[in-house]
Amino acid sequence: MKKLIPILLIYVLLGGACVTPPASAPADDSGAASTEPDDLLAEIMSRGTIRITADANYAPQSFLDESGNFQGFDVDVAREIAGRLGVEVAFVTPDWDLITAGNWGDQWDMSVSSMTVTTARQKVLDFASPPYYYTPAQFAAVDGSGVETLEDLNGQTICVGVSTTYESWLMGDMEGLGLPAASYYVDSPPADTSIIPLTVDNDCAQQIQAGRHEFAAFLTSNTVVEAAIAEGVPVHKVGTPVFSENLAVAFDRGASKDIARLVEKVSGIIVAMHDDGTLSSLSMKWFGEDLTMDPTK
Repeated sequence: MKKLIPILLIYVLLGGACVTPPASAPADDSGAASTEPDDLLAEIMSRGTIRITADANYAPQSFLDESGNFQGFDVDVAREIAGRLGVEVAFVTPDWDLITAGNWGDQWDMSVSSMTVTTARQKVLDFASPPYYYTPAQFAAVDGSGVETLEDLNGQTICVGVSTTYESWLMGDMEGLGLPAASYYVDSPPADTSIIPLTVDNDCAQQIQAGRHEFAAFLTSNTVVEAAIAEGVPVHKVGTPVFSENLAVAFDRGASKDIARLVEKVSGIIVAMHDDGTLSSLSMKWFGEDLTMDPTK
């Protein structure tokens, strides 16, 4: 057996000499091997589509027209972002509380759904900077309810969308809401109120339109209140806005692929859309006013 060892070594050496070495990775200009980024932005660019959340019942921000197509301010902003990324957009419609909870399970890539930046949400979500627009939070009351002033709301039953900033504010959770001090226009929410949370803000107005009056008033974006009044819902504004919201594009911190480059890229697009007037034009188109300027500055 000992005499076989040199022979085996010769075969191994000869065989190894005939093996072609593996090709090395292509090098960039610095001589280092280059690799494609394996993050969420790279995946989106590779698939050619970005999945963005939309609400089918939140006019004028987002809604379905008679043909079943998405329309609205948020929808146009989402399409513009996708266009500047060079990809198509696919809209998905998860419930609002699922979006704000984070941990999306990679089912969608980002949210352009008028989400307010809050301290609580920043624990699970990342946000593009700056916000793409700002809206005041406004109370509306049922005509004939006797609620005409903010003081009249004390002791009333009030409707809000579930897991919204409006619900947090009514519950007095200012720390969780985490808005800048300058964003608050009144000292505190009305006292001794009962809250009825519905799936989305617009459900409050639609309940009133349907003749149901389990609540005297609701709190939502001023844009939603004005849309309800324009559509003939028997409501009126109560007092002046109570706080201002900074609304930004959101991303899931729990995504399986790194989101840093996507957040940076979309933030740059938002800056460009502010600078070139695109956001102002879309705001005028859908709201009849420019809501893209920070009201606290």
